[in-house]
Amino acid sequence: MQNLLPDKIETLDREHWKYSNIKAALKKLETTEAPAVWEMTGAFDYLVPSGENIVHITIPKNKQIDQPIELTFKGEDGKRYMGQVVIEVEQGASVKFIERQTGAGAYWKNLDMHISVGKNASVEFYRLCEEDPFCVVTEFMTIDLERDARFRACAINGCSGFGRNEFTVNINGENAEADLSGLALLRGKQHGDTTVCVNHIKPHGRSSQFFKTILKDQSRGVYQGKIHVFKDAQKTDGYQLSNNLLLSQQAEMDIKPELEIYADDVKCSHGSTTGELDETPMFYLRSRGIPEDKARQLLIEAFVGEVLEKIPCECVRTMFDERVKLWLK
Repeated sequence: MQNLLPDKIETLDREHWKYSNIKAALKKLETTEAPAVWEMTGAFDYLVPSGENIVHITIPKNKQIDQPIELTFKGEDGKRYMGQVVIEVEQGASVKFIERQTGAGAYWKNLDMHISVGKNASVEFYRLCEEDPFCVVTEFMTIDLERDARFRACAINGCSGFGRNEFTVNINGENAEADLSGLALLRGKQHGDTTVCVNHIKPHGRSSQFFKTILKDQSRGVYQGKIHVFKDAQKTDGYQLSNNLLLSQQAEMDIKPELEIYADDVKCSHGSTTGELDETPMFYLRSRGIPEDKARQLLIEAFVGEVLEKIPCECVRTMFDERVKLWLK
């Protein structure tokens, strides 16, 4: 696959790619089929050429869809998949999406998704990645929010050998809200990168970032979260938190929280924690006769539960909970 990327790619040398070496990940997939490389103007812009493989979804004005719409993307050994999804949710509409990433073998799957949420519209977006540990997955999601729009997303990532999930949220209208959360479950030599940038462009916007990572063996996790408040975005409320649990001395977690604020009347905060299981509750559970393995499992499930509790859709929450418990076993 060495012909997939030019020798020098300026966009990959930027600061927010410093923890994730996609060139090295792709080099391991040298047998993967790939057409010629197209000229690139931005990060991975060249991956969806000439309007190919683009899916358009429109939710009409004031349409209320209660049943989640499922989007499934499958990978196959030795292949490269590039696609683009454009979703337009018109004024006053409400919809839920479940994105499922599956596959078997060594492949590269890249997805570019753009979601436009109209005035007073609401979108819930849930992502479940069940990829092969030998694959490379890169996904870039851009969300544009108009006045009074609501967007909620939760992602559970637990499989790919190299994974990069990037969210860019633009709060383009007053009183819009974005709630982003996620859980990365990493083992072996897996690499999981979650990168988020929320641009508060208009006043009275609210955003929340809440991401957790559990790392086993020699896995490596990355979380980069940024809140960018523009000059006119007064009364912005931005929140950001990353909690990470190391279950191995060889695991590594890189964290880069950022605040870039140009307005003077805002409420913004960020924080992060990384460490092993707390010995105090472990000792308490052991003193009550609970075996060590069971005590560890209970503490890990409690750590995970804080993310799952943020999912209001019961059927999705149940599905995610089942997948997480399988991974924990």
